[in-house]
Amino acid sequence: MRLHTTACAALAALSMLTAQAPAPSSTALPEIGRTRAKGFCTTVRDNVAPSLLGLMKTDDLIGAGHRAVLKTAHDQTAASPEAIEMDNLYLEKIVAAMAHNLGVVKKMLADDKRFPKTPVSDDDKFALLLKAQLQAAADRQNDALNHLNGILETEGMTSMHKDISSAMQGATANAGGPATSSSPGGFFDSSSVPGANPLALGQSGAIAPSRVLGHTLWDRLAADIEVQQAHIAQAEQTLTPTVIAAATGCRDDVPASPAP
Repeated sequence: MRLHTTACAALAALSMLTAQAPAPSSTALPEIGRTRAKGFCTTVRDNVAPSLLGLMKTDDLIGAGHRAVLKTAHDQTAASPEAIEMDNLYLEKIVAAMAHNLGVVKKMLADDKRFPKTPVSDDDKFALLLKAQLQAAADRQNDALNHLNGILETEGMTSMHKDISSAMQGATANAGGPATSSSPGGFFDSSSVPGANPLALGQSGAIAPSRVLGHTLWDRLAADIEVQQAHIAQAEQTLTPTVIAAATGCRDDVPASPAP
């Protein structure tokens, strides 16, 4: 399911800033949508519109990450370590792309010339409202980024722990002593869910993860992503009417279309 339908509507409204101005609407505009000053409209065109596009692209990446986690759940039940390794590589690329997008958005919203720290006009206040709502959506996406990155880091620590345990087991066996048992399941355990203590990976008494599709740890991680997607959607729904009002107020500032 695409969660940024409302954001698409906002971006469509912003397209008025790069296309020929439409005919005036007969519907009375709300106060926030009245004609704005040229400087404000430049901010909307050069900072708000690209930031919104970046959020939409990151929504797509989060969706891809969600699908990757579900695929890993399937590959775990199929006991396919090669496929899981490919899933992790794909997830790494998703995380890197998300971090890049959110970094660009952060830079655009940090522009003091476009978003003054101290508002001196109604346009300044409107610009800061846009910034706050864009930032709120970006923050929710950053939560999803941290979650996906945490999955990768925890998987890396789990793999490292398995390698160390195997090495210690081999060394102990060669010395003639009793072999130590490796971590149950050879993958995640319940204590290694992002947010839990990762040092618990080496503790005894860990519960082996389920390998029943729909009930694996990866399925639980995917469910967490769905919750984060819902939070992002809520932030975007708050942002959308503000963006549409900004685009409506700036429609008279649209440059003329070039001659064919």
